[in-house]
Amino acid sequence: MSESRIIQTEQETARPKARKSGQGATLSDVASAAGVSISTVSKVLNDKTGVSKNNRQRVLRIVQDLGYRKAEPKSKKAPNISSVTIVTFDRYAANDLYYVDTMHGIAEEAQRMGWNISLDLALIGDGYTKVNPESLFRRGKPESVIMLGLDQQDLVDAVAALGCPAVIVNGMDPSMRVSSISPDHYFGSYEATQFLLEKGHRRFLHISHIFRHTVAQRIDGMRLALASAGVEFDMQRDFLDTGSANFTSLDASRAIEQRLAEGNFDYTAIVCASDMLAIGATQALVSAGYRVPEDISIVGFDNLPVSAHCEVPLTTMHIDREEMGRMAIKLLAEQATGDLVSNQRVGLTLHMVERKSVAEPPDKKN
Repeated sequence: MSESRIIQTEQETARPKARKSGQGATLSDVASAAGVSISTVSKVLNDKTGVSKNNRQRVLRIVQDLGYRKAEPKSKKAPNISSVTIVTFDRYAANDLYYVDTMHGIAEEAQRMGWNISLDLALIGDGYTKVNPESLFRRGKPESVIMLGLDQQDLVDAVAALGCPAVIVNGMDPSMRVSSISPDHYFGSYEATQFLLEKGHRRFLHISHIFRHTVAQRIDGMRLALASAGVEFDMQRDFLDTGSANFTSLDASRAIEQRLAEGNFDYTAIVCASDMLAIGATQALVSAGYRVPEDISIVGFDNLPVSAHCEVPLTTMHIDREEMGRMAIKLLAEQATGDLVSNQRVGLTLHMVERKSVAEPPDKKN
């Protein structure tokens, strides 16, 4: 047999057999017909290196002859959600400076994902410890739930029992039955305190009202920073309880006025659990003749828009509140499609926004 006949025979052997109508070629078919490995065929189809010119041309010819079609990537299953029920206090939905950005993030992300949703606010009145879960969801089981600024045990129990996609925003479920998204309160407060320590402060006051896990984390983060610097913190002496979960400036003003009346107010730095508390503390101290920050430095928490425009522009920890809303929708979508294999507790980072309310302590200046 001549050499030319041998070549012809090999070419005839390599020619792919016709497939039955409606029967699609596979990668294995192409590889077998071309006399190469499946990985080589994959490299050619994905335009990768590591394949000789002759093999590449042969594979492309076989692909054409067999009518092979590269599989289209599977599209993600669309989340089957048409409504989101937001459970929150009336005041959070009506005029709260903190949650208006979060609500905007929720609506924006839902629109971006193409959801045709109805945001059904289940308003529950004020009074943090007086929430009655039986008063919610009277129109039937919701498709999905966002608990906005709420994490009372009874309410979490009721939402977890629904079995629908659910997320807590700015709160947490200690038992992890419901996913949650919050700022990293602990390390945000740690960073705020560390900033003051680096300025030279050693006499600290913390203003808050501990009524939730997230609020407690803010004082815990401060205490860690102080302990790491060898600074003593006494809860009886160095913690000022406003006695209210509302966190208004008036709450802080009254608390400061009472502490001043008791005497022995020798602090040089105050860390507040919110901007509104910091603003109220500043107003009360200035009214009493103190200078901020020359006599006392104050740091807030939240970076509300008003914090940049108050009498003493406030140094504060910035929270991306819109991102919390966007992430809430993403977590609901992952639950609805089954992509979320276990519940998550997401903590967003914070960063310091420096303004005019912090300076070195008076004793260091002198």
